[in-house]
Amino acid sequence: MNVEQPASKLIRPHRTPIAILAALMLIVLLAGCQNEEPSPPSRNIFYEVELVSVNNDHPLPMPTAVAPEDINVSVADDTLLSPEMLARWSINWDCMSDHCQFDTCYGTAFSRVRDTLDNRWLEIDRRVDWNEGCGKPINWLTQVDRYTGQERYPSQDVLFQFWAGAKVRTPEQIITLPNERKVHVWCTGPTQAEVVEEDGWTSLYDGEVCYDVRTGMLVFMSYIKRWVFTGIYEGKTYERAFFGDSETYQQLLESTNAQLSYVEE
Repeated sequence: MNVEQPASKLIRPHRTPIAILAALMLIVLLAGCQNEEPSPPSRNIFYEVELVSVNNDHPLPMPTAVAPEDINVSVADDTLLSPEMLARWSINWDCMSDHCQFDTCYGTAFSRVRDTLDNRWLEIDRRVDWNEGCGKPINWLTQVDRYTGQERYPSQDVLFQFWAGAKVRTPEQIITLPNERKVHVWCTGPTQAEVVEEDGWTSLYDGEVCYDVRTGMLVFMSYIKRWVFTGIYEGKTYERAFFGDSETYQQLLESTNAQLSYVEE
């Protein structure tokens, strides 16, 4: 999916103090700021997943392993997603870089079915609302196969998806939602992506996404993004240099009327 985040503004290379990393997939342009920020570790390692909490009072819902023999998942006789489908996710976005105007932004993503095409594809409106000062609402239109839970896009240039397909025979883990209900999920495992930006900058993404095994709906996503620079600055040549700039993003399903693969208590 296109990651719903406040976009970053590219600036010239800069050096920031290196400290311990404080946090672990689109477009609102924000101006740069001069706030002093904590920075990631100096190790030039870009594909290393780190999951930490933005809000200490509400730790991230870390997936827990579950034995296959303890899972009882049945295949639905009907379609996986109905035309009445609604869903809501919470978003935490944190930036530790002068590329960004704000340190932290909170948002809510909503999905609602607009129409059904050929009795197969659900045309879905997606909207993201950010807290005051972090950007305007963002809207997308996408389609999901109601029989497979697989999303399709007019463009293949995407980092993550909201619906990645049902996998009822391969549940891997369990995630607890804010309402304390537990959901069987399958996860992508550590996933990397690289996006070339302007002025010599490249964004390196490293994260993981977990989906409900019955509907293919996104349940939890977390990634870290690091900027590296290639080019000449103040007479010195750099090749994928990391100056300590990063951002983190976490998204968690809060509520839905879809029939997820809930764990039976």
